[in-house]
Amino acid sequence: MKLSRQIPARTKTIEFNWCKKDFMVMDDAYRTIRTKHRKGTMLSCFWCGHHFENGELMALAQPKKDLNKMLCQTCANKLN
Repeated sequence: MKLSRQIPARTKTIEFNWCKKDFMVMDDAYRTIRTKHRKGTMLSCFWCGHHFENGELMALAQPKKDLNKMLCQTCANKLN
């Protein structure tokens, strides 16, 4: 499983161990917890930067060399 995108002069690729596409739905309680303890991390898609709206389904993925990341459904579906 990996995601790739073209950025100036190179292609950025990150490999993932796994991805759970139907991890959880964004809501006010989750948003409050993340902003209080983690300074707003995991409120947007790690890969494309899409800001999650309340009621939107989020995916959780684990990169091979990093901590778990939140992905939007579009990016989660691009993982191959």
